[in-house]
Amino acid sequence: MIFLVNDANILIDLLKIDLLEQFFELDFDFQVTDMVVAEIEEDNAGKLQTCIDNELLTKQSFSFEDLMKIQSIEVENPALSIADCSCLYLAQNLNATLLTGDAALRRIALQQNIEVHGILWVLDEMLAIHLLTQVQAHDKLQQLMKINPRLPKGECKKRLNTWK
Repeated sequence: MIFLVNDANILIDLLKIDLLEQFFELDFDFQVTDMVVAEIEEDNAGKLQTCIDNELLTKQSFSFEDLMKIQSIEVENPALSIADCSCLYLAQNLNATLLTGDAALRRIALQQNIEVHGILWVLDEMLAIHLLTQVQAHDKLQQLMKINPRLPKGECKKRLNTWK
């Protein structure tokens, strides 16, 4: 089973475009840190807790020793938040793929040979196993582009042209 460690921005984007349920239908073992869960303050964040309660998403907490290691990652990488560092630490420990839209976290993870993907990959995966139609994917990506200005515009346009 492939582990996916989820950063807050991925989960927030999925909540905002109402794709959280479909996301958890993908065939992965979904992981999140307690620090990331604490960061998510969306109106519909209760859906995330329901996914944790239903064991679709595993929330990882850390020992004191783990927290010290996470803090040392933060000291070494001041561009990252403590929640970002917890994702990096968990991805390293699980030999997992990291899902994030954060450029600094992505760069540091790649430097450490951690596989990294973003929300566009998630949409591609949903399309691949028919959790979304191309029309639905097109509409969801358009919604996402209106609320997330950090998406790679070129990659978004390619997908929109393919999916329309």
